[in-house]
Amino acid sequence: MRILCLHGFGMNPDIMKRQMSTIRKICDPSWEFHFLAGNIECSPAPGAEAMPGPYLCYTSTFDPASMRAAEALVHAEFEKEGPFDGVFGFSTGASILAAYLLGQRVAQPDKPLPVQFAIFCSAVPIIASDPAYYQAIYGSLSQEEERIIRSGQYDQYLKLPEPIQSAVTVIGNVTDMLKPVLRNSRLFFLDRSPLEIPCPLNPDLYTARLNIPTLHTRATREPPALKESSLAVESFCVPTLRRTFEHSVAHGLPKKLEEIQNMVAAMEEVIGSDRRARL
Repeated sequence: MRILCLHGFGMNPDIMKRQMSTIRKICDPSWEFHFLAGNIECSPAPGAEAMPGPYLCYTSTFDPASMRAAEALVHAEFEKEGPFDGVFGFSTGASILAAYLLGQRVAQPDKPLPVQFAIFCSAVPIIASDPAYYQAIYGSLSQEEERIIRSGQYDQYLKLPEPIQSAVTVIGNVTDMLKPVLRNSRLFFLDRSPLEIPCPLNPDLYTARLNIPTLHTRATREPPALKESSLAVESFCVPTLRRTFEHSVAHGLPKKLEEIQNMVAAMEEVIGSDRRARL
């Protein structure tokens, strides 16, 4: 059983291995976790400074070109090191994996996905990489709408039409919450030319779905913007095939032994669902 793992922003494979050390000890010894390093250096995530660098990410700007590059990095790993039975991602790593798999679903709708299950931990919004999707959301902005977005003022966003209002509000809320990680304010992401503004996938507009068993983990008291992000990622997964697990660590992996044991049990259930489906 081979599982491709993607770390969060400002981390690296060794840090993720340490975070997952108890998970890896408890889980089935036949599970092989393969870690893909981000290819962009960035500032360390809070708490990561105590561990050796380099500190890495898959994208630091979240514009469409960088998202395509991140997905291409994942695809290259499948080509070079695959096949993989499943994927495991944390935070931005989870969302990039979700974006990659959704892209595969769109590109090859009649073929099975390249993995049989996915585990998404504390996923942030799935950012689009398709220029056509950006064009549909941001391509017809008036000068006034562009001015409002660049202002970074939430009260002004209420004047924007949907789905533009929802898109920029999500980006603003999440980048505000993750400023200690990203080390940039919301204006870094919103004060740009329209087609360079990060564009979260909207499940009401983007119809592709992941038809494999999925596990979605998050904190019971996750900050609202991050909980909404995790729920949005769930929306792109078939309801009858998805499972949710909550724990006590905000935007992190569980640390209490009982919670780790319960998470591994949830992982086993999701992986078992895939195996039963193939019998």
